[in-house]
Amino acid sequence: MEQKNKKSLRTCGCCLKKLPLEAFYINKRTQNPDNYCKECRKATCRKRYHHTQIINDTRSYPVITETNDYSLRMTLILHARQVVRESIARKRRSLREIAID
Repeated sequence: MEQKNKKSLRTCGCCLKKLPLEAFYINKRTQNPDNYCKECRKATCRKRYHHTQIINDTRSYPVITETNDYSLRMTLILHARQVVRESIARKRRSLREIAID
């Protein structure tokens, strides 16, 4: 009986405080409490959100629409079209092979 009267305590994986179960979000699918308490989860989500907003999105590939040089842009467009054509041809070949089997 004494165990039912006691509130279940859980340790937060972030702040390492022992908190009651009500201080943790419950996963709807597994019905298990989160590893972080609600306050720490909110703080980490806010931090991640703001961090991704600040990062300058530098692309490692050329963006065709942002290329000012006409000849380079046309070369990139033609190359992209060729890649798409080859991809479609590969897919058609594999579909034909599956249909034959």
